[in-house]
Amino acid sequence: MRPHVFRVRYRAGWSALALGFMTACSAGPRAIVYGRDGCAYCLMQINDARYAAELVTHTGKVSTFDSIECLVSYYQTLDAAHRDAVETLWVSDYTRPGTLISATSARFLRVTGPGSPMGRGMLAVGDSAALAPLQARASEPPMTWRD
Repeated sequence: MRPHVFRVRYRAGWSALALGFMTACSAGPRAIVYGRDGCAYCLMQINDARYAAELVTHTGKVSTFDSIECLVSYYQTLDAAHRDAVETLWVSDYTRPGTLISATSARFLRVTGPGSPMGRGMLAVGDSAALAPLQARASEPPMTWRD
């Protein structure tokens, strides 16, 4: 094999390996396996794709939740050091079940009627236009993650 061909393959191999590590350590959400994954807070099986949530740490550890309420409760129990380890928070978009959106950019509503797995009726949407038809069922004004 010619030396320049070896160098190209060698560099391509290392580039692919580096890309693999970057992808494996990304702070994006991983797909929730509905009917199999469990909630890190209440330990229920995650079945409803409209309400699921996820927390990802800087090290890539993923914790899944069956509802936004469980994510919030879990997050509130973390001490300062563990909160600092959180890289990203994700919630399921109610209008697109199973699609995880950033909790920091989502809008949240508490609605009446058939509700979330924990029964508190908290849901999230990624598009403000999607709020309008849901607000008729809302018991409170829309909220952000900070609220």
